Amino acid sequence: MLACVVFAMLVLASVAALFYAQVLKREAPLLLRPQGATDTFQPAGTGIHPHEAHFDVRTSVDDVLDVSVLAASGRSIDVIARRLPIHKYQHKALAWNGRTTSGASAAPGVYTVAVRFERAGQTVVAPGFRLLLTGGSG
Repeated sequence: MLACVVFAMLVLASVAALFYAQVLKREAPLLLRPQGATDTFQPAGTGIHPHEAHFDVRTSVDDVLDVSVLAASGRSIDVIARRLPIHKYQHKALAWNGRTTSGASAAPGVYTVAVRFERAGQTVVAPGFRLLLTGGSG
C-alpha cells in the first residue's frame, strides 16, 4: 500500500513539474544581466578615453530586439539597436557613444538600457546595469 501512495505522489509531482515548465515558457522574456555592470565614459572630443560604453546583452529567448538608452526620467534618449535578431543565450556586443538620437552630447549622468522584445511585445529595463556619462562636451 505504501508503495502505491509513493508512486501516486511521484506521478503527481511529475505532472506538476511539466505544468510549471509550460507556465515558465509563457512568462516574460528574460534579459540576462549585461556584461560590464557599470560602464564609465566620456563622449568623444573630451580628450579622455574611453569614448563609448561597451556592453553585451544576452536573452533567454529567440527574438528581435530594439535597444534604447534611458535618461534618469525614464525617457528614451537614443536607440542603439533596431530590429536586432538574437538567439537564445547568444551574446550581442553593443556600444553607446554618449549622444542622443539627434546627435547632441547627452548630459553627464547615469543612464539605463531598455530592451524591447518584438515577438513577446514587452520591454525590460536591464536589471542593475548603469551607464555613467561623466562631464565634457562633444
